[in-house]
Amino acid sequence: MKSIKSLILFLLVAIATTASAVYASDVYFESKWTLWKDPDILIWTVDKDLPIDPREFCLSLKRNNTAIGDPKCRTLGEWERDSIAVRYAGWLSNNMEPGLTSNYLKARHPSMRGKIQELEDRIVMFIADKGSNLQIAIFDETSSEPRTAGTVQKKADKIALGDEIASTFFDRKTSRRLSKEERQKKLTEPDDYYKEVPNLRAWGGISAGYAQAHVPVTPYSWVHRHVKSQVRNYRITRDSVSLWNFIDDSTPLFTLYAGAIWYGFIGGEIFYRYSNHTVKTDKSDSVYQELDHWEFGQHEIGLNLMLTKTYSPIKLLDIHLFGFIGFQYSFYAEDIQLKKGVELGSKAYRARIKFEDVYKGALFGGGSQFVFKDHYGVSLRTGIASRGKNIYSDPTPDAAAEPTTIGAMTVDWFISLGLEYHWNP
Repeated sequence: MKSIKSLILFLLVAIATTASAVYASDVYFESKWTLWKDPDILIWTVDKDLPIDPREFCLSLKRNNTAIGDPKCRTLGEWERDSIAVRYAGWLSNNMEPGLTSNYLKARHPSMRGKIQELEDRIVMFIADKGSNLQIAIFDETSSEPRTAGTVQKKADKIALGDEIASTFFDRKTSRRLSKEERQKKLTEPDDYYKEVPNLRAWGGISAGYAQAHVPVTPYSWVHRHVKSQVRNYRITRDSVSLWNFIDDSTPLFTLYAGAIWYGFIGGEIFYRYSNHTVKTDKSDSVYQELDHWEFGQHEIGLNLMLTKTYSPIKLLDIHLFGFIGFQYSFYAEDIQLKKGVELGSKAYRARIKFEDVYKGALFGGGSQFVFKDHYGVSLRTGIASRGKNIYSDPTPDAAAEPTTIGAMTVDWFISLGLEYHWNP
C-alpha cells in the first residue's frame, strides 16, 4: 500500500513538472518583424532589479540562434530615466495579458512614438517582473506597437532564464543589417500583406480541361437520355433538343484566353475554346458500313465578366479568387469521311443531319488564379456552359406542323487547369 502511494505521488510530481515545462512560456501574439544579424538588443525595464544579465543574455542568444552573429546587449538607461517612457512602461506592465492584440498596446503619445521610430535597426526588449513570471515585449522602429509579446516563467538562474527568453522570442531567421538609405526605403515601402493594388492587372493563358453533360451533384436521370442516345440512319434520334443526343458529350477541352482586372475588383476576359465530339452512331445500323468516321469540331468564342478578391498569404504568392458570368457563340465544323473504295455515299449519307450555323449561350462559374512573383500563374476554374437556338419563329404557309430544331438547349459542366502570364500595363 505504501509503495502504491509513493508511485501515485511520483506520478503527480512528474505531471506537475511536465505541465510546468509546457507552460513555462506563452506568446500572446507575434507579427512579422526582422531580427538583424549582429543586433543591438536594448533591455528596457522600470523594475528595481534587472532579472537577467545583459552580457549573459547575449551568450544565450548565440547559443540558441547560431545565425545571430555577434549581438550586443545593454540596458536602455535613457528610457528608464524618461518620464514619458516610464509612464508607458507602467501602462504596458498593467495591461499586457493573453488575448490582446498588438494594436491595443500601441504607444499613443507622440513623444513615445518618436522614441520608437528613432531606434533605427536596434531592438528593444521590454521586461516587467510579475512575481512568478516575466512579461516580455519586443519593439523595433517599424511600428509603435509591440511586434511580439508574451510571458516566460521566472527563474533564479539568470543564465537559464536568458536561454528561455532567447529560445521563445529570438529563435527566428536573421537578416543583414541595413544601411541608413536601406532602412528609409524599408520604412516607406508598402506592407507585403497590404500592398497597393495596381490599377490594371492583365493576363494571357492556355488551359486544358474536360467537359461533360452530367453536372456533378445533380441527378444522372437529367442527362440519361442525352448521354445514352444513338443516331440511326444518319439523322434519327430520340430527341433533337440537345446536341448531346447526336454527339458525344464527354471530351477534352482546350482554351486560349486573355483578360484584365481593374482596381483588383472587376474585369473581363475573352476566350477561344475547342473540343472534338464524335457522332454517336448506332453500330447495329448497317447503313454505317460505308462510314469511316464522323465527328464535329466545336469552336467557341466568348466574353466573361469577372469579379475578383485577392489574398497574399506569403510574399511571393497572390491568390485571386474570382467568379464569372458571360456569353459565347458556338460553331460546329463537320469532319466526315467514307471508307476507301466507297465513291458515293448512300441516300441517307447525303441527307444526314445538319447543325445550325451558330449557337449562342451563357456560362457562369468560378475559380482561382495562383500568381507567383507577380507574373507566373496557375489557374483552376469550373463552371456550367449552355448553347442553344431559338425554337420560336413566325409560322409560314410552308412550315411543317412540328418543325425540327437541332440543339435548342445544350448544357454541360467543365473544369480546366491553365498556365498564365500576368503583367501590369
